[in-house]
Amino acid sequence: MEHRVQIYKADFRGRVESEVFRRYATFNFDEYQEPSRGPLGGLLALNDETLGAGNTIFRHLDAHTSVLVLPLVGGLIFRDSFGHEDTIGTEQIGIFSGGQGNAYQLTNPYKNDLVNYLQIWFKTDKTKTGFSQRSFELDVRNNLVPIFGDKPMLQPNSLGFIGLYDGRQEGTYTLKNRKNGLFVFVINGAFEFDNRLIETRDGLSIVGAQTVEFEALSANAMLLLIEVPLCA
Repeated sequence: MEHRVQIYKADFRGRVESEVFRRYATFNFDEYQEPSRGPLGGLLALNDETLGAGNTIFRHLDAHTSVLVLPLVGGLIFRDSFGHEDTIGTEQIGIFSGGQGNAYQLTNPYKNDLVNYLQIWFKTDKTKTGFSQRSFELDVRNNLVPIFGDKPMLQPNSLGFIGLYDGRQEGTYTLKNRKNGLFVFVINGAFEFDNRLIETRDGLSIVGAQTVEFEALSANAMLLLIEVPLCA
């Protein structure tokens, strides 16, 4: 398979903003549609969102989808159309899976503070519905920490990792399935990934590689790494 790399610069993401909500979409989402920003296999969307104090957003699903919610600053109250309600905090993820017509909402519970989080959408099959939650720890630096991949609600073979790195620390990642694609999102700082510079809120996709190497170029650099099937 040909080795292909694409960079998704933060400044060129799709932006939607109101007085209480802001979204930056790395991939095509709602009214943001660009020929070069289609999904990466089963990875449909990666949205960097900020929600104002005390506000709520609502989403309806148009197809069978798994939605992963990853708070970066603050926490959220999650509710879905199945009647589930829970709080998702930092160093936690929530995963909601549903089909066409199912809905969920996210609420900022704080009186004065903004909440920043990622919403990541995966294509999934019709048998997966419901909500699950898990915690992870970033107390061990310079390692990729698994945050999803063993949960049945996510598309089979999708794997996710997060890592917090000191400056000039190096790492490698070997794909579990060479037919999969790899997507990297820089939450904070700067990395050299596959000999390419990516900085805060940039993304990078790699197709056709077996092992990739990277290096953190700044202190407290944080990345999200997703391995996803290309044949969704």
